Amino acid sequence: MKVYSRYIVAAFAVASAALLASCSEKLENEAGCPILCPDTGGTVQNVSLDATTIDTTVASISGVGTELGLLIANRGDSLDTRAIIRFDTVPGRFAPRASDTTTQAVTFVDSAYLAMRVDTSQLKITGAVTIEAYDVDTTLTNDSTVADTLTAPLLKLFRPDRLIGSHTYTRAQILDTLKYSISNAAVLAKAKTGKRLRIGLRAVSSSSAQIRIRSAEAGAATQLFYRVSADTAIHPFLIAPFSKTPVGQSIIAAHLSDYTIIAKSPAPAPPQSLNIGGLPPTRVYMRFDIPSFIVDSSTVVRAALVLTQIPNRTIDPADSIAISPALVLAAKAVTDPTKASQILGEIALSPLSLAVGDSGKKTIELAPAFGFWRGIDGVSTPRAIVLRSVSEGISPLQARFFSLEATAAVRPKLLISYIRRTPLGLP
Repeated sequence: MKVYSRYIVAAFAVASAALLASCSEKLENEAGCPILCPDTGGTVQNVSLDATTIDTTVASISGVGTELGLLIANRGDSLDTRAIIRFDTVPGRFAPRASDTTTQAVTFVDSAYLAMRVDTSQLKITGAVTIEAYDVDTTLTNDSTVADTLTAPLLKLFRPDRLIGSHTYTRAQILDTLKYSISNAAVLAKAKTGKRLRIGLRAVSSSSAQIRIRSAEAGAATQLFYRVSADTAIHPFLIAPFSKTPVGQSIIAAHLSDYTIIAKSPAPAPPQSLNIGGLPPTRVYMRFDIPSFIVDSSTVVRAALVLTQIPNRTIDPADSIAISPALVLAAKAVTDPTKASQILGEIALSPLSLAVGDSGKKTIELAPAFGFWRGIDGVSTPRAIVLRSVSEGISPLQARFFSLEATAAVRPKLLISYIRRTPLGLP
């Protein structure tokens, strides 16, 4: 085998030498050399472009309840958010044992509690916090037109006569799984009458509190546990969130099994700024006019979008937000930036992490986008991106930047390093 290996290495060396000679040899037909020898490099050109033609802040309309968490926050005068969890089916009958062929009516409920999964990495509690639970069912029917998700009617139901649970915790007492007891009588009443159990959770604190619990969208929904018999041999009920409304729209109803409502949001951003994240969540839509020879006839070595940050010190200015760019796939016919910013394609674009209270130049790498843009018609499908928060809808943090309407020194810019490609072919 060693002898054969030496022959193979020698043959490879001869072939390589012949190929190099063919590239260095002065041929009468010089078109043959580039075919044998691919381009090994060229002069790197660096340009700074004011290529942004449209930049605007748009609302994230991905849908209520599509977030990966529920935010329960009381941040004084700046933020108040609450969680809604729906249990629209509370069984009124049960089989004491699996072998039973008949069922019994539920006449007893004990040990009722919510099993909540808490994202402890996002806890912000100063002192103690009281979490209150309310019955926030808005109607006795399944009519989806009756104040189903409207915030104002729901907020009115957070009142003393609807209180079904209240517990106070310190920071150390809130672990990744929180067992939150609720009224046994409230659960029993729903089981007997066949009515829906919709629970609203809010935080009450003399200082500041913010708790994020995981949602059904994250695969870790809050579950309702209770016993229907004093006999411990009878298994307890464990119920997952479920929404019956809107009727006939199962996907939307699934999202509405748990969601966040905003009672109070932070102060709005300055006019004409580009805003990413926050509550209600926003995104930034940006469209570019890039010379076609760079996109279609060059190898882009590096491309970066340079933005100038505006400090945002309304909430947690030292905390970081991760901004993720995505490609817009919407065709030219979609003229509304809000709608276009929902039709996205994910590619390997690295998120940018920054403190929301920071300022100065920030860079977002966009080189992979050029490979996608090269393969499409830039007229029928505009070259555009969306900037959004990785924690969109579940964090109050918002990053702000100067827009196209600002002075030249702080406007968005594209920095591109590229090499012009030499066309290959025979004469």
